[in-house]
Order: sequence, then C-alpha cells, then structure tokens
Amino acid sequence: AVLLFLVLRTVRIARERAGAAAEIEAARVVQQILIPDEIPTFPGFDLRSVYKPAGQVGGDFFQILPAGGGGVLAVIGDVSGKGMPAAMAVSLLVGTVRTLAHYTQSPGEILAAMNQRMMTRSSGGFTTCLVLRADPDGTLTIANAGHIAPYLAGKELPLENGLPLGLAAESTYAESTFHLAPGQQLTLLTDGVVEARGKTGALYGFERTAALSIQPAEAIAHAAQAFGQDDDITVLTLARIPSLKARLA
Repeated sequence: AVLLFLVLRTVRIARERAGAAAEIEAARVVQQILIPDEIPTFPGFDLRSVYKPAGQVGGDFFQILPAGGGGVLAVIGDVSGKGMPAAMAVSLLVGTVRTLAHYTQSPGEILAAMNQRMMTRSSGGFTTCLVLRADPDGTLTIANAGHIAPYLAGKELPLENGLPLGLAAESTYAESTFHLAPGQQLTLLTDGVVEARGKTGALYGFERTAALSIQPAEAIAHAAQAFGQDDDITVLTLARIPSLKARLA
C-alpha cells in the first residue's frame, strides 16, 4: 500500500510539473508573438529597443506604431504578475492598442480605453503604462498611467500622473507636451532598470538611471543586468535625427 501511494504521488507530481511547464511555454509563445522583434523605420527618427525578461515569461510589453503625418506612437507598460495570466493581460492590452491606433492617436484617450478594457479582466491586478506620440516636428504628447516617466537629456520629464490601469473605472489621463530637439534622445524604460539590485541589496535607483538614460538602449539594459537584474528590463530610445541641412551646417 505504501509503495502504491508513493508511485501515485510521483505520477501526480510529474503531471503537475508537466502541466506547469506547458503553461509557461504557452505563455512564452504568446509573449514572443506580441513583443515586436523589429521596429518599423520612421523618417526623421531613430528608434531602438531592448527586452530582457527576468524569467521565461515577463510582464513587460511595448508597441511601436505609425501615427498620422509621419509620427510615431509608442506604448510601454508593465503588467503585475507573471506566467499565463500576465501573458493574457499583455495580449489584451496589445490588441486594444493596435485597434485604437486606427481611430485615435491621443495618448490620453488610448489609456482611458485601455483602462476600461482592463477593469473587468484584471482579476485584481493592475498595469502601469505610458503612451507617447512623437510628431515629425519634435512635439511630444505623453499620457501616463502610473509608469516611470521618460528621460530627456538625462532628466526625468515632469508628467501628470494617472492611476495604473485596472484600478478605477473613472480614471482619466491628462496629456503633457514637450519638445524633442534634433539630436536629442528620449528614453522610456520599465522599473526593472531602476529596481536592479546589487549583491549588497542596494537598488540601482533613479539617480543612476537618470545619468545612464543618455546612453544607447543596449548599454542601458546591459548596465542594469550587470548591476543585478531582479525584474524584467525593457528599454526604448527615440532620437530625432538632424536634417541633412543641419548636419552640413
């Protein structure tokens, strides 16, 4: 009887492990489909991205889409939780963004619609998210739902901050406007950079992140990883390319 019990227990544990592994693999496949491997080319802008999940399945996501008139629509966010629930939340949010981009390029409207979609499907979780529109003349229009603010010229932009998505149905998201000059770089990232943790337990922190933000995306992600990756790391950089006339001047 004891032998039979041990055999059945071993079989049950093996099935549970196989089921968990299958779920993780399914979530990883879903996420690979949703996280873009390549960024489209936009005249006048140089965009770079780095995505480094802490495990097999992360909660970070981003999207780069064309905006009207030759502009860029960028979305970056972080879903609470891991595994299949996080992957499914990311798929819902990415699908919502892609649909909304056909009807509006207002960052505030996009966040409000994403929030409504998450209200009935977040299962107690929440999502921080930032939506940015960059116009060809360098105008930046940004709305934020509890996410880390972008960095411009090594300084954190002073944004109006709304609640993370999925917490309050009545949330609204104010838009802030800035200007990206030719040659300047705007850096968007998730908290995996700020919250990278060294061997002594110290966090990388906002001061180091601000100083690092003028570097290329790959260098930023590598520095956070080398310090001690503790969460998913996503970095997007958007630089405005000087015109040929300005470069020859």
